[in-house]
Amino acid sequence: MRSSFVLGLLLACVLAASAAAGATYPFAVTTEPSAAGHRVLARNSGPAPVSVRLTLAAADNVGSAQPLPVYAVVRPYSEMFLLQVHPLDPGRGHRFTTQSTYRLGSILAVPDPRALYRLPFENGRSFVVSQAAGGPVTTHHGEESRYAVDFRMPENTPIVAGRAGLVIETESSYRLGGSDPALLAKANYVSILQADETIATYGHLAFAGVRVSPGQQVQAGALIGYSGATGYTSGAHLHFVVHQLVRANDGFARVSLPLRFYVGTPPRIFAARYRQLLTADYAAADRMPQAVGEAPPVRRR
Repeated sequence: MRSSFVLGLLLACVLAASAAAGATYPFAVTTEPSAAGHRVLARNSGPAPVSVRLTLAAADNVGSAQPLPVYAVVRPYSEMFLLQVHPLDPGRGHRFTTQSTYRLGSILAVPDPRALYRLPFENGRSFVVSQAAGGPVTTHHGEESRYAVDFRMPENTPIVAGRAGLVIETESSYRLGGSDPALLAKANYVSILQADETIATYGHLAFAGVRVSPGQQVQAGALIGYSGATGYTSGAHLHFVVHQLVRANDGFARVSLPLRFYVGTPPRIFAARYRQLLTADYAAADRMPQAVGEAPPVRRR
């Protein structure tokens, strides 16, 4: 008897709280016939590593060669085999749907404990820390923002990269900001993949205030955009956070990481504190320190 096949595909791209609800990334899970049944593949056509979780649903007369669910990291600009599906009884039809969840970043990333960050604003400028770990918490609830640092600053203040990396995602189309929870996913931002595959996000940027594009390499101190008050916020500020992607429940979660900043020559290394007034003091670019072995990630097709 000829086998019948019904394929359904569910893709859920869950980004950081500041990410645009309608943002898309060129990633897809597809199924194709094979001699043994069907192969499930992942195609990543963008600049970031993508972590994916795959399982099957509504399966009838279906077996798989790999244990389910399948977790994998698909490298930038690549295709990856995820799963081989076959009929348990070749004499009758089989049916199944695939269910996949993906998220930008690598669950295999190992954060570099030596990583250092310059302050994310221009040399010579000074701003107050309005929220940081160890101080009063107003919006940094949960693991995703526990170690985030907010800098209070006027709108349209130039924002620079705190550490070298590869721009993997941006959003600059939102205009509104305020305390309405409906604005939670409507902040403009830039996300940068760093050498250890952690991801730095610079949030609440101004409308049309992004100055970099996905796939662009940036160095620490390079202009990436302008501050704003978009999304869920009580006023103009920069939200700066570095994430590690981890497995959680039936998908993925972003866990924020402690940040070590530096200023001055020789460099003074410190953690930002609530109400601290910080001045970007980097008179000579060639004196900016880097962690041993630090290098921006290079992604080529």
